[in-house]
Amino acid sequence: MKTKIEIGNLSDVGKVRSVNEDYFGSYSGKFGNLIIVCDGMGGHSGGAIASRLAVETIKEHFEKLPEKYDEKEQLKLAIHKADKALRQRSTSDPELNEMGSTAVIMLLKNDQAFCAHIGDSRIYMIRNNNIHQLTKDHSLVQQMVDTNMITAEAAKDHPKKNVITRSLGVNGSSEPDVAEPFSVFKKDKFILCTDGLTGFVNDEEILQIVSKNSLQAASHNLIDLANSRGGKDNITVQIISVIAGKRLPMPHSKLIKNIQLGTAVALIILAIVAAIVWLPKIEVCDADKPTKKDGKTQEKALDDKQKEKIEVDTVEDKIDVKDSLKGKAEENTK
Repeated sequence: MKTKIEIGNLSDVGKVRSVNEDYFGSYSGKFGNLIIVCDGMGGHSGGAIASRLAVETIKEHFEKLPEKYDEKEQLKLAIHKADKALRQRSTSDPELNEMGSTAVIMLLKNDQAFCAHIGDSRIYMIRNNNIHQLTKDHSLVQQMVDTNMITAEAAKDHPKKNVITRSLGVNGSSEPDVAEPFSVFKKDKFILCTDGLTGFVNDEEILQIVSKNSLQAASHNLIDLANSRGGKDNITVQIISVIAGKRLPMPHSKLIKNIQLGTAVALIILAIVAAIVWLPKIEVCDADKPTKKDGKTQEKALDDKQKEKIEVDTVEDKIDVKDSLKGKAEENTK
């Protein structure tokens, strides 16, 4: 079955910033489905230009590809091309020399998903009512967590949590992470978002809101929640739902449990059927069998009665013969 998706999305300036430096896009073509979210940096016009230029460069790269291509390789090339475009733009305009951008990309082709990212924007997956973060932030606090300098809980409120270690543009490394592909299944959901959301809304809240609402309503509700908690950054969300495609295979443990349950049910049904088919026959057979009476079977009792009748008849016949002979003897004597 061909994979089919629906998308809901929204971007908001937040409660503090005057300009929205986030930008997003979702596109489809012979290359598949391409979903992108970028978070620009560089103040006022710089960040907004950076994020838009990144999204458009990545989109244009995929639009020029043939139908068959190496997905992982082209994701990496598209991000490198976006990085080059930002660097060229910043060097040509001194006012943009600080601009840069994060990027998260999901490419869906047939029933496979390919993810790539740079910076601290994220991709989540919801499957079987569980949420999984598919990307790891390129940030200073994430490095501190990885080296056991701080805990993951402490990282949430660390004063340097917004310092990123990789980005598109002149500041920092621009090498992206491109993950191995994985299969997508019907009912899977994916969330691409900027840190304006994840800085104020935790994973469990994202899970609950996305699971209980339509895609567009969930996008609005997530942004409203982030804004209610300060909205100190721009907030962008894209939610993808797989509405048609192959079904998720049943986990092995659940499969075994279902087989055992099915076997038990089948045995019960067979027992009931056997009872319905055989019990009447058993009753008839039992009714036909002679029953015991006074230590003898009914059949034996009938035989005895018949023998007794024969014996009585014989005795009576003997008496009749004897009486007849006696009578004749008396007549002869006379």
